[in-house]
Amino acid sequence: MSLRRLYKSIPKTKRICNYYRCQRPILRNIDRDSEGRIYHHGCLMAAQDEQWRCLNCYNVFDATEAAFSQDFSDKIQVMCPNCGSINLRRA
Repeated sequence: MSLRRLYKSIPKTKRICNYYRCQRPILRNIDRDSEGRIYHHGCLMAAQDEQWRCLNCYNVFDATEAAFSQDFSDKIQVMCPNCGSINLRRA
């Protein structure tokens, strides 16, 4: 599937990378995950390589599946998409 049409269909102001470490505008190398969120190609590869294991429900997931919350000190916390726990360990 060609992703070239995304450059024309999504305006530059809306083309923001969904990787929690990046969050910059996408000017080139656009890519889409299985849920339709857009990333820089390198950010998508890094997000899929970054994996966590929930210590409550033992679910293993990557950064494209994770849920994120931000506390008052602007620190981003990773949450399990299955049970919502923040008790995680890198897998």
